[in-house]
Amino acid sequence: MKWILTLCFLLVAALLFAQSALKGTVIDETDKPVPGASVFLNNTSVGTTANNDGNFELFIPAGRFELIVSSIGFQTYNQAIPSSDRATSLVIRLKIKAPELETIIIEPFEKNGWEKWGKWFTENFIGTSEYSQDCRIKNPEVLRFRNSKRTHDLTVIATAPLIIENKALGYRVTYQMENFHYDFTTRYLLYAGYPFFQNMEGSDRKQRMWERNRSDVYYGSMMHFMRLLYRNTFLKEGFEVRQLQKKPNDEKQRIRMVYKNSVRDNGNGRIVSTINGDSSAYYNHIMSQDDFINIIGKSILPGDSIAYAVDSTIAGMAFEDYLLIIYKNKNVPVEFMRMFPKGSNAMMSEITLINNKPIEVLSNGSYFNPQDLLSTGYWAWWEKAATMLPFDYQPPK
Repeated sequence: MKWILTLCFLLVAALLFAQSALKGTVIDETDKPVPGASVFLNNTSVGTTANNDGNFELFIPAGRFELIVSSIGFQTYNQAIPSSDRATSLVIRLKIKAPELETIIIEPFEKNGWEKWGKWFTENFIGTSEYSQDCRIKNPEVLRFRNSKRTHDLTVIATAPLIIENKALGYRVTYQMENFHYDFTTRYLLYAGYPFFQNMEGSDRKQRMWERNRSDVYYGSMMHFMRLLYRNTFLKEGFEVRQLQKKPNDEKQRIRMVYKNSVRDNGNGRIVSTINGDSSAYYNHIMSQDDFINIIGKSILPGDSIAYAVDSTIAGMAFEDYLLIIYKNKNVPVEFMRMFPKGSNAMMSEITLINNKPIEVLSNGSYFNPQDLLSTGYWAWWEKAATMLPFDYQPPK
């Protein structure tokens, strides 16, 4: 299996400098051109703008990409562009986006939503790492927030692409946000979008700083791991992977029921518990534990136990339960330790396939479908807009 994945990598590496021209026209539903439409490859720095006649031309490197076309007032268009089947010319028809009719929505967008939720959104979307301090959303006024009291979740939409200025990494990012949803009950955050990267201009000193920061962000990231998974080299380059199971904490569930049944009204309007002091100490100890107990596999997993070759450019990834992934060449940043003082200083992340479907991994570290993979632990904290890199990024040798 190793030689198959290695062969896949060599075939792609040999074509890295091969590019092909992709031409097309962007029109609306009435066949009129859409001038100024943004046309780019998802999560890369390859993009352009349609001219006054709606025409565009892109030079696309070898590999598989998602072509994204967006314009204000229209639904975002996306199409897979495989290297083996590229059309020389495309006609892309954009559909008008249906307006958000707040008057017919049971729970409308909140007034002054940014004032109420802006800090929370920034911390969860931009992040709280050191790099987030120099990363800003330049147009927060396009964001709308809906906090559902009925379903206990927060939904955020953007009426226009977010403009993100990342002075820590030297990127100006145009982010077409398609979905942002936080469940207050499960504490799961799911968001999706299409970023387009442009390099910022700066002095030689700034360029060197940006290159150092980009390299620091890359090593130990999910992109780094996925690229190594594709090549079947993650064990050699510092990643350790183990099987992980999560079993319900039965004792905590039992104690929760005991405590619930011990509470009663003393008849004077006061709620009291029949639990004595010694039992209370034990109960508090159990209730401080997690709802699930982690059972970590003893064996380190080789790459071919979770990855397999699909074809000459794609590796598949499949596993049961969870994977515990540790990057041993670095420790977590001090900001992470401040936020999670009881945690380990090891870069430990957990991933699971939430729809029980395999995902496809490409040589550049991208994977499909991104919303089928859920990460918790370090990556859940780290993988934010402030530490986002384009898939055409390459670390210095």
